[in-house]
Amino acid sequence: MKSFQKWVLAAILSVASVQAYAFSSEIFTVELPDGETTTVRLCLPEAGEIDRIVFAVHGTGPYTYLTQRQGFNYYDVLAEGFCEKGVGFFSYNRRGVDLGDTGPWFDTVDSLRYARYEPHTEAADVEAMVAFLKNDKRFKNCKIFLYGISEGTIIASMVAERQNVTIDALLLHGYAHENMLDIIKWQNTGNGAMVLINSIFDRNGDKSVNREEYEFEDPVVTAYRGHLFQNLPFDSVNVVKDNVINIDDIAKMREPVHHILTTKIRDHEESWIWKNYFRVTTNWFREHFALEPNKTRLLRVNIPIYVFHGKDDANVPAEGVYDLEKRFDTCGKSNLKTFVFDRHNHDLNFQDWVATKSYSEGLQKLFNTSAEI
Repeated sequence: MKSFQKWVLAAILSVASVQAYAFSSEIFTVELPDGETTTVRLCLPEAGEIDRIVFAVHGTGPYTYLTQRQGFNYYDVLAEGFCEKGVGFFSYNRRGVDLGDTGPWFDTVDSLRYARYEPHTEAADVEAMVAFLKNDKRFKNCKIFLYGISEGTIIASMVAERQNVTIDALLLHGYAHENMLDIIKWQNTGNGAMVLINSIFDRNGDKSVNREEYEFEDPVVTAYRGHLFQNLPFDSVNVVKDNVINIDDIAKMREPVHHILTTKIRDHEESWIWKNYFRVTTNWFREHFALEPNKTRLLRVNIPIYVFHGKDDANVPAEGVYDLEKRFDTCGKSNLKTFVFDRHNHDLNFQDWVATKSYSEGLQKLFNTSAEI
């Protein structure tokens, strides 16, 4: 789902400028379990040896080891944050994906090879790349931390639970608690949109928007009222006529959206999904919809787990983090530590860096934690 946060971020990114980064990088070709190959990158601090490497496991869709956007490379920014703490940073081209010259994604996708990107193959690919790192005598004794981002929190957790390679800790950013079927339903029936709406309009904290809040004269509120609601009057948005705008109204308005998406998935309309949702295949949905959710899988993982989540995350709700805490407590497990940041979104306010070249509180905590484990 192309959320408004992503639209705002894209607008900001268009004016960002390229900057130099204080790390060295090495590019390798790695063979995957089925004989395919892919290109990976390891970023290293400029001075000193390392004893740990953060391995980034991508979110949904075609990703490269740079993840270039207009004016900067996303993984350069993260590599800088980790390398400043003396931590190595590893990223990779997802199978079938390579660097490209054309925005907004700056990638090229071999559709035949990329079609095998599904949870089980992605987990196996990550395992092959971890093994590649450990086979380098320089890093034989390095700790490996899997850094899962969004969908990557599912893949990283699968790898840790399978134990085919040694993983020393999980860093989970934008944590996916439920099965992807439930997450997509939550998003597309209005819950994600309501998180965003409340973060902008809800001034009294009651998780709804009254007439005064909706009509409040403020530059940010005015801008979002125009973009999200096309400046419709309050009574038009309050479709259930209960004098507040809440999830009941948004769900009513978004019912057709979820129906269309589920119909396109059912009918295997790959082209429509690629153009209107994420750049994924119907096989990706099929396998994800059958997967066990993290909320039970992670209870079998005994290495340290660190969760970094924004309270205003409109892609996966912060409530999942709180439920995970309860589950670990009930089971008497002590290997989980969570951080939920006020007024942070799914990207842990990456847009702060784009606007000011400074890291958000959430990203700073992520970098510091990687060095302290």
